[in-house]
Amino acid sequence: MRFDETSANSTNLTSMRAHWISELAHAMFSDLADAVAGVERWPEFTSINSPETGLIMVHGRMGGLGDPFPLGESTVTRCTVQDDQGYMGLAYVLGDSLAHAEIAAKLDALLQHPEWQSSLWDRIIVPLMILRTDREAQTKQENQNSRVQFFTMETMRS
Repeated sequence: MRFDETSANSTNLTSMRAHWISELAHAMFSDLADAVAGVERWPEFTSINSPETGLIMVHGRMGGLGDPFPLGESTVTRCTVQDDQGYMGLAYVLGDSLAHAEIAAKLDALLQHPEWQSSLWDRIIVPLMILRTDREAQTKQENQNSRVQFFTMETMRS
């Protein structure tokens, strides 16, 4: 997926922002840290909400369709920053990595800059998407390899 500057209207930018926020939150911290190592200059950021860790209630659904029920609690870290041009970045990441949330929030703010969007999208978001998809495919393959087929007399007759 390539960043298309011509289609960066406000509606499309909102969906693109939701996409990059998701990619930054789902990225492994080591991959994110490697990706931002190439960013040569960072603007000054003001911390609106410094990184903080808390708990959220996670809900589930039976079969994905039923009524929601409380599944348990999960640790989440959030951060909100604002850069020197007024762009505000936010991040919510699972776990207790303060650095992950802060870097993700800063990148969210930078990706809102029209002059940074295309280069950061190609250099950071696309590689993170590729890494995530590869890991998901590998996990799916490992799960498929260890899948156990259960047979009963009823299924053996047909």
